Amino acid sequence: MTSICSPRWCVPASGQDTDPPEMFEVCVRARPLPMRARPLLMRAIKKPAQAKVMTKHLKAASLILLAVVAAGSSISVRAHSDRSQAPRAVDRGQAPTSTPPPQVKTIMLDVPSIAERVNEVVVNVRSSSEGGENLGSGFIIDQRGLIATNFHLISNAEPRRGSGQRGPETKGPPKLVNSVTVTLHDGRQFPASIKGYDEATDIALLEIAPNGAQLPVADLGDSDALRVGEWVIAIGNPLGLDHTVTLGIVSAKGRTGFGGQFDDFLQTDAAINPGNSGGPLLNAMGKIVGINTLVLERTQGLSFAIPINTLKSILSQLVDRGRVTRGFLGVDTQDIDADIRGVLKLGSDARGVRVVRAERDTPAARAGLRKDDLITSIDGQSVTSSVQFNRIIAGKLPGTKVAIRILRDGREYTLNAEIGEESKK
Repeated sequence: MTSICSPRWCVPASGQDTDPPEMFEVCVRARPLPMRARPLLMRAIKKPAQAKVMTKHLKAASLILLAVVAAGSSISVRAHSDRSQAPRAVDRGQAPTSTPPPQVKTIMLDVPSIAERVNEVVVNVRSSSEGGENLGSGFIIDQRGLIATNFHLISNAEPRRGSGQRGPETKGPPKLVNSVTVTLHDGRQFPASIKGYDEATDIALLEIAPNGAQLPVADLGDSDALRVGEWVIAIGNPLGLDHTVTLGIVSAKGRTGFGGQFDDFLQTDAAINPGNSGGPLLNAMGKIVGINTLVLERTQGLSFAIPINTLKSILSQLVDRGRVTRGFLGVDTQDIDADIRGVLKLGSDARGVRVVRAERDTPAARAGLRKDDLITSIDGQSVTSSVQFNRIIAGKLPGTKVAIRILRDGREYTLNAEIGEESKK
C-alpha cells in the first residue's frame, strides 16, 4: 500500500497518552498505481533535465496521483515518537552510535466508520411553540432515553445578534417551547419531555420512553485533552438534512465573548449550520468532545462547540434536580494584559484576575474585595483567567468558606468569604 504523507499536516491523535509528546502526520493511503502508469511516473522522476518532457510527465503524474487518491483512499494519523531523539552524552574516545529511527504508530482516521457508528446515537430534535418551530440535533447519553442537546432549541428566546443561534440569558425562569419531538436514526419518532436545562451553558436534557428497546449510547471523550490542530468531525441535521457529516480541525480553545458568564467554547472550521445545534463534535477516535452550538453569521470556518466536560460537570444535577446550583461571589473580573499590568504596577510574572467591580451586599463585598484587587488564588488553587475563576466559584457549594488570596497595592492579603447561591432576579 502506498502512503503519501504531508509533513504540513501535523496533528495529535486524540485520546493518546504520550510521554514525551509525539509528532503526528496525516497520511493518505492510496491504492497501488496501475502497471501502465508506472513507466510514465518513473520517467517524470528520473529525467529532471528535460524541461519540456518533465513538465508533461509531471502534469500527467499529478493527474494520475489525484485520480488514485480520489478513486479510493483513507486518512491515517502517524505518530513519530521523539523518545529516541533526546540528547545523550558521548565519550570523546568513542565513536557516536547511530540514532535509531523514531518509533511510528499508525492510527486510522476512518471517517466513514466513525460516522456509521456514531450516527446511531445522533437524533433529530424538533420543538414547537406559538412562535414557530426550532430544528436541531442531539445525542443519546443513556439507555433510559436521556438525550443531550442545546437549551436554545427548547427556549422561545430570540437568537443573540451575530451568533445566528443562541439567545441571551433571561432574568427569571425562561419561557420554554410547548412540545418536543425526537426522531431516531432509524426513523422512529418519540415525544420528548424536558428533563432539565442550564441556560448559562446552553445545555438541555431531553427524555424519551423507548418502550423497552435498547438504545445505543454515545461515548463521551475528554475535551480538556483536545489540542489545537486535532481533527474533529461534526454530525447533525443542518437545514433539515439528516445526519450530515463534516470534517475540520480544532482552531482554538477557550473562546469567550458571546455574552455568557461561562462561555468557554471550542472553535472549529468543520462546517456547522442552523440545525447542527445540539449535535456532537467528535475526535479522531470517534468520542464526543463537544456539543455544536454557535455559528457566526456571514463567516466561513467559524463554528463553536461547548466542551463535553462542561456537560459532564453538570450532568448529575440536571438528572437529579433538573437545574444547576452554582456558587456565587458577586464580583466581576477581567484578565490582565500589558495595559492592566501598567495601571496596577504589576510585574511581568504576576498572574491572576483583576476585580472590576464587587457588588454591594454580596459575599465579595462582605469579604472586603475592592476594585483593582488582583485575585491570585482560591483555596490555594492558582487563578489564571476569568473563565477559570468563574468555574472555580461556580463549582463551590453555597455556604462553603473559601480563602481568597489577593494582591493590593503591592502587598499580599488573604480574605475569607462564604460562597452564596447564584440566583436569577
